[in-house]
Amino acid sequence: MPDQEPKSRLRWALTNGAHLIVLSSFALAQPLLDILGRNAAFFAVRGSSSSQIVLFALALVFVLPAALLAIELIALFINRSFANAVHLFFICILSAVVALYFFTKTDSLSGTASLVSALCVGAVAAALYWRTGPLRSFLSVLSPAPLVFLALFLFSSQASDLVFPSTPKASAATVVKAKTPVVLIVFDELNSSSFMNAEGKIEAVRYPNFASLAGNATWYRNATTVHRATEGAVPAIVTGDLPTENKLPTVADYPNTLFTMLGKSYQMKVFEPLHLCPKSLCPKTSAQNEEASPSTSSLLSDTGIVYLHLLLPEPYIGHVAPISDTWGNFGKHDTQVNQPARQKQSSDLTACLRGACRLANAITDSKKPTLYYMHAILPHVPYVTLPSGRLYNVVDPDLATTPNGRWLADWAARQTEERYLLQVGYTDRALGVVLKRLRETGIYNKALVIVTADHGCSYHTGGGLRRLPSSVNLDDIAFIPLFVKLPGQTKGKISDAFVRSIDILPTIARVLHTKARWHVDGKSLVGRRLPANGTVSVQSGSTWVSMPLHALRIQRLQTLKLKAATFGSGSFASIYRVGPHRSLLGRNVSTLSVPTSTTNGAKLANPSRSDLEAVDPSALVVPVFFQGTISGQHTSQLDLAIALNGKIQAVTQTYSQDDATRFEAMVPETALQSGTNSVTVYAVNSSGHALKLTKLNLGWS
Repeated sequence: MPDQEPKSRLRWALTNGAHLIVLSSFALAQPLLDILGRNAAFFAVRGSSSSQIVLFALALVFVLPAALLAIELIALFINRSFANAVHLFFICILSAVVALYFFTKTDSLSGTASLVSALCVGAVAAALYWRTGPLRSFLSVLSPAPLVFLALFLFSSQASDLVFPSTPKASAATVVKAKTPVVLIVFDELNSSSFMNAEGKIEAVRYPNFASLAGNATWYRNATTVHRATEGAVPAIVTGDLPTENKLPTVADYPNTLFTMLGKSYQMKVFEPLHLCPKSLCPKTSAQNEEASPSTSSLLSDTGIVYLHLLLPEPYIGHVAPISDTWGNFGKHDTQVNQPARQKQSSDLTACLRGACRLANAITDSKKPTLYYMHAILPHVPYVTLPSGRLYNVVDPDLATTPNGRWLADWAARQTEERYLLQVGYTDRALGVVLKRLRETGIYNKALVIVTADHGCSYHTGGGLRRLPSSVNLDDIAFIPLFVKLPGQTKGKISDAFVRSIDILPTIARVLHTKARWHVDGKSLVGRRLPANGTVSVQSGSTWVSMPLHALRIQRLQTLKLKAATFGSGSFASIYRVGPHRSLLGRNVSTLSVPTSTTNGAKLANPSRSDLEAVDPSALVVPVFFQGTISGQHTSQLDLAIALNGKIQAVTQTYSQDDATRFEAMVPETALQSGTNSVTVYAVNSSGHALKLTKLNLGWS
C-alpha cells in the first residue's frame, strides 16, 4: 500500500494489527461467540470454569490476528514491500471468509459458486484496501468492534451466567433417621419401546436385566419425559420441576436438587456429567466422569467443527461431523474403540464403558445412608458396542443422517436402529453390572432403586427427526423407562398410569419421609391414586409438543409392531437378519453361479484390509460393521449382499449422500474366524421369483 508519510515500524504494526483484529473478529470470533453465547450448554456440560471461558473468548479474538501479525513482522525484516504483500494476502483471505459466512448464512449461493464468489470478494477488498484510503480508515474506525463482541459474550449472553455464576442458597433438608440407600440410574437417549415386544412386554431374552428388575419393581410402562434434550430432562428429574427455557444445567441455575435435599444426611456417590451436584457435596464428580462427559481438551476441536457448520455451504457441510446429537468430541469415535492397547480377551468383557463399573465399584454396605447416582451416557450415540460387550469401529458416528438429523431414507433409519438395539443390549449388560453388585452387597433388598432415562430417540421416517419431537415421532421421544423398586419390594407389577419424570424426586422424598424445601411440579408415585390419562407434553426449545396419553399409546403400538416385524423377537440373532432378500442369509456362495461385474465396484472404508487379515474373535474390538461406497454405472438404489468367508452374512441397501452411493451392514460376531477373513460384495437383482447376484470388484479406501 502506498505510504502517505514515513511510518515507524511500531505505527505500521499497530495499524496492521488493528485491521487484522477487526477482520478476524468478523470472520471468526463474532460468529462463534454469538452461537456459543446462545448455547452455553456447550461449556456447561464440560464443567468449564469462569476463567476457562474468558480465556477461550480472548483467544478467539486475539490469537489469530496476533499470529498473522507475527508473520508480517517476520516478513518486515526482509523488506517493507514483501511485508505489505503478506498483509494484503491476509486481508484478502479474511475478507473472503467474511463473504463466505454471509453467503452461507443468507443461502444466496451454494457449493463452488459460493467459494469462488467469496474469493472474488476477498480479492476486490484487498485491491480497494491497497488503492483507497477510506477502506483502511473504515477498518480503523471499527477497531472497538472486537471489544464489543467480547463484552456482549461475557456480559449479555447466556454464557454470562457461567462467567459470573451466582451462588444462590440451596434449600437443604434433613432426613430424620435416614437408613434407606437410594440408587438412581439415568440412562441417556433410551426410549422404553426399544426393549419392548409387540405386546408391550419386556423382551426378556434380549434384555434380561431390565426384565429381572421388573420382576421385583413397579414398571411404570407409560412414563414420559418432559424435555427432549438432556440439558432440560435431567434437571427435571433431580428437581421435580418442569423445565424452564434458557436455564443451564448447572448448580447456579438449579440450586435445589436431589443432591442438596439429601446432602445433610447422605453420603454422595455421584457420577454425572452435567455437574448438577455442588462441589461441596460431590467434590470428585468431575474427575470421576472424564469418560462420560466431553472434556475441556476437546474444546478446540469441537469449536472448529461448530465453526465449519457456520461457515461452509452445501454440499461441503455434509463432510463435517454432525453436532446435533452429541455434547462434544464431535466427529471422533468412542475413545475406547480406537486404542488397540485396550483390547482384552473375552474373559474381561464387563460392560464398563461410560461409567457403569464406576458406580458398581462404589457400592458398599455402608452404615451411613448413601445416594448412588449415575447418569450413564448409554445407549447414546455413537453406536459402537455389541450386546456381548465387544465393540466395533465406525467411520462416521452418524453416517446415515443429514446434518439436521432428518433420516435420508427408511432403510438408513432401520439400519441405524439395528445398531441402536444392539447398543441397548450393551446397556442392559451395564445395568446388570450394577444390579449384581447391589445384590452381592445386600443393599438391593433394602434400597430404593429407580432406573429411568432422560429422553428417547426416534427412527420414524416420513418427516420424522431423530431427536426433535413432532406429531410423527412423539412416542419415541416421550416414552422413557421408569422402574421403581421400593425398599423390601420383592414382587413386580406394571402400572399403566400417567406419570412423568418430574414425579421421581417427590417419590424419593415420600419414601424417605421427607419433602423438598422448594416448590415441585411433580407428585409422588406412592401414597396416592395415579391418573389413568393425561396430556403428554415435551418441551423443545420455546415450544411444547403435546398429545393425549391414550393417543400416544396407540402410536407406540404401531411403532412396536413395526419393530417386531423388522427385527423379530427372542435372541439378538434375528436383529442381524434385516434387509432385502433375507432368504440369501446363510447361503454358501459356492452354491451360486455368480458373474463378476465389469463396470461396478465396491470400496470398503471400514473395516480396513489389515483388520480382516488379523482377526481375533475374542478381542474387545471386532470388525463386524462394514461401510463403503459403490462406483460405476448403476441405478440410484442397489440391493447388496455381503459374504464373509464364503457365506452371505448380511443383506443391505445403498443410499445417496454427498454425491456418493453408500452402504452399511452389520454381520454377527459368529461370522468371524481367527486370522484372515475374506469379504465379497454382491449386487442383487430380482427377476421374477429368481435372484441374480453379481460380484462387485472390491477395493479399500
